[in-house]
Amino acid sequence: METLKQVLTDILRPIVMEAVREAISDVKVNPPKRYYTAEEAWEHLRVSRATFYRRVGKGEIEILKIGGKTLVDADALDGAKERREIYRYKH
Repeated sequence: METLKQVLTDILRPIVMEAVREAISDVKVNPPKRYYTAEEAWEHLRVSRATFYRRVGKGEIEILKIGGKTLVDADALDGAKERREIYRYKH
């Protein structure tokens, strides 16, 4: 029994370790997408709900609807805010 256990350990350990290494490297290369809910997005921008949806209607903010939820790509919104494409108040 002990020999079988050792053989399985010797065979499986490298396989499992390689699978873990691949999974970790894939997460580093392809980080999961981040999304804000609509409420988080308008709070992040410090605008009202109406202003948020007005900007969505004008195409300034792109939304994604999934199962009745409104989501905004967090990286896109943060980038637009940093590039000053989206302002708290329009000038």
